[in-house]
Amino acid sequence: MRSKNVQIMVETAVLVGAALLLSELRLFRAPQGGSVSLEMLPIFLLAFRRGGPAGVLSGVLLGLLQLVLGGYYVHPVQVILDYPASFMVLGVAGFGALKRMRWAGVAAGSLLRLVVHVISGVVFFAEYAPEGSSVLGYSLAYNAGYLVPSAVLTYVIILLLERRKEIFEPQR
Repeated sequence: MRSKNVQIMVETAVLVGAALLLSELRLFRAPQGGSVSLEMLPIFLLAFRRGGPAGVLSGVLLGLLQLVLGGYYVHPVQVILDYPASFMVLGVAGFGALKRMRWAGVAAGSLLRLVVHVISGVVFFAEYAPEGSSVLGYSLAYNAGYLVPSAVLTYVIILLLERRKEIFEPQR
């Protein structure tokens, strides 16, 4: 039992580190934050491999590391939403049927992350919306502009990795 816990801790550390590295390898960077990258991939892999609690924890750790290493903040609640909470929700991919239906896990986690960022955008970054436009619509479009491509890229990689079952099933 103890060696299994150590193995999970090591996998979490390695995959959170990989996610942090991938967050710096951006394909596109949005002007007010957010980018197209594969940073969600290791969090989803851990959630599929070790379950929802490990996925949630790894998301929180990734968000906290990103905050410490250069996060942008305007309010304590915004910090929680844009960092630990937005990555924590990716862990839902490791619960129940989402763990087996990986496309649904990636979709659910990515959609929840989008919702968290949209809420943050509406509440804390409304001044960036063009005059006369819907703040909600602007926040949704802005955040979807980088999250949807990131989710699609992440799922394509997961689809390619599915041929190697051992990636998703820990050793016994």
